[in-house]
Amino acid sequence: MKIIKKDSTIEELVIEVMKNVRCQKYTSEKLCDLQNIIDTQFFYYWSMDMKKEEYACDLFTDDFVYRCFSEAPTEPKSQALRSKFVNRNMMTMHMSHNPLVWLINDTEARGIFLYEDNNTYTDGDTVEGFSMYCNDFRKCEDGIWRISKMRIAYRKMNGKLHDFDIEEGWTPDEWEEWKAK
Repeated sequence: MKIIKKDSTIEELVIEVMKNVRCQKYTSEKLCDLQNIIDTQFFYYWSMDMKKEEYACDLFTDDFVYRCFSEAPTEPKSQALRSKFVNRNMMTMHMSHNPLVWLINDTEARGIFLYEDNNTYTDGDTVEGFSMYCNDFRKCEDGIWRISKMRIAYRKMNGKLHDFDIEEGWTPDEWEEWKAK
């Protein structure tokens, strides 16, 4: 098992969320927003596990930023395509729990989620990771909550992921975009 060095930036954000969530006051509307945000995050995991990574296109804002070891802005479709490529030769199982969501204001929130993934490649290799997600969410003009920044802080990993970069000329066998209404 590989122990991965703490990401101090993400750790500070997680602690900030913990403190602010503890002091939040809830209304019926805020509770609905809270559930919609949690649903957004969990929909991401389900999209990966059901091999519908392209559904994630609708989960991200146009100015989406992804951070896992390094941070970079990325187009929603590019991020979904990368996930489709990385997941193509494995059975994925994403398990997330203990969500805390800080409703910063009416259109911005930050959520933290403990996370475990268990992946089995078609050749039998397995990878198991333990991490934290610390994501920023934005309620867009259409009233739908989307992820504006996804931060993943892996803490432990058994095994090694095979592929990160999309092979030149690769196209998915299946691609069916979907949007929330």
